[in-house]
Amino acid sequence: MAENDFSLKETCPKIGGGRSTPGGEMQTSSFDLVERMTFLYIRVVKARALPSNDSFIEVTIGSYKGRTKNNTNPNPNPEFHEVFAFNKDRLQGNVLDVAVKANEEVIIGKCKFEVAEIPTRVPPDSPLAPQWYRLEDINGNRFGGEVMLSVWMGTQADEVFPEAWHSDCVTVNGDNAVIARSKVYLSPRLWYLRVNIIEAQDLVPLQGNRTNPEILLGQNEECLGKCEIKLSQVERRVMPDTVPAMWYNLERVVDSVVQGFAGRIHLRVSLDGGYHVLDESIQYSSDYRASAKILWTPAIGVLELGVISASGLMPMKSREGRGTTDAYCVAKYGQKWPPLGRDVVEYMLDFGSNIWSIRRGRANFERLVTFFTAFLDAWVWFDSVCKWKSPLSKADSALPDELDEEFDGFPSGKSADLVKKRHPRLRIFDIPSVPQNFFRRLPSRADNL
Repeated sequence: MAENDFSLKETCPKIGGGRSTPGGEMQTSSFDLVERMTFLYIRVVKARALPSNDSFIEVTIGSYKGRTKNNTNPNPNPEFHEVFAFNKDRLQGNVLDVAVKANEEVIIGKCKFEVAEIPTRVPPDSPLAPQWYRLEDINGNRFGGEVMLSVWMGTQADEVFPEAWHSDCVTVNGDNAVIARSKVYLSPRLWYLRVNIIEAQDLVPLQGNRTNPEILLGQNEECLGKCEIKLSQVERRVMPDTVPAMWYNLERVVDSVVQGFAGRIHLRVSLDGGYHVLDESIQYSSDYRASAKILWTPAIGVLELGVISASGLMPMKSREGRGTTDAYCVAKYGQKWPPLGRDVVEYMLDFGSNIWSIRRGRANFERLVTFFTAFLDAWVWFDSVCKWKSPLSKADSALPDELDEEFDGFPSGKSADLVKKRHPRLRIFDIPSVPQNFFRRLPSRADNL
């Protein structure tokens, strides 16, 4: 036995069967993720003016046949309401025969359809309305009988696909016939009965000498009274709104006999249907949403997964001398795995990738400015150092006289009149005995630059 090749292979399935609208946009559905399959659908609704009351309808194309249930109610105008589906890839004929039979041997009437002339319908196109077709006897003569049906070419995206009789499932027998085609079953909404006991008044004790009886609710040795509330009269609620409380009369019942008034009780009773009832073990559950859709949190997108095909599966049992496997694929995405963030989901869905947003553009620009701010600040500081621009030196705003005085040495090289004019209180130049190198040269403002 040759080993299976599990290496990576490239496949080209025929997917993406969306329909284009007059505006040029493509309308897609979940079935665009799987390979498109074409079926010949025949919807048989009813017949009228038949000469026999016990009849059925048989549809035939090539070697494939399908028949409705027998008309159990004797009526010349029977109703059937059944749908047949034939895989187009396996059709072995070009003519569809629809025959009304009284039994396997007797044909009451029949009509024919050319496969090449059958129209094609793919959702979201409107379904084809059934029409009346005249029946002909075995000699080709019309006798007045008619059959109402509709015939079209469709895909597995058709609404009648789950409920149709399929030609490729005729070999399935036994208990597996009921699971040959999947159907969608909606779980019924389960309602919780919520009872809020508030207070009680005017209770009548069983013994007259007991002035302070201990009142309990539930099972007790002595029943002071009871009341019955019909569920049809209980208010139903989905949203967690407050239900108004009501007073109910208590009746004393002894040996199933009502003996009179026993008090009143204040109750708030409601049927709550907005909560989720777990139908599986809590550690494996993945759907914790409320039963009411109005209580669901809004979705940020739809993640669609198409299962196309599988190969190399190990046979689990034998049928008619050959190995086979009744395999199925399960896709699970729920709360029992670590949840993805919104940014990850939007990235996976490629959300808004082809739409220009001013908000995102402004945000990206601010990110770039913030990133380059540090480099700009360093460049400004380096440029100021190179040009020696210090706001504390005031060298750029000094007057010519101030600069002349600042760069003048000691003793001054200027005339005595100019020095006295600048420093009227300084008389050191009037002392003739002071040598020139007596005073040390004092630091000037120019030394600080």
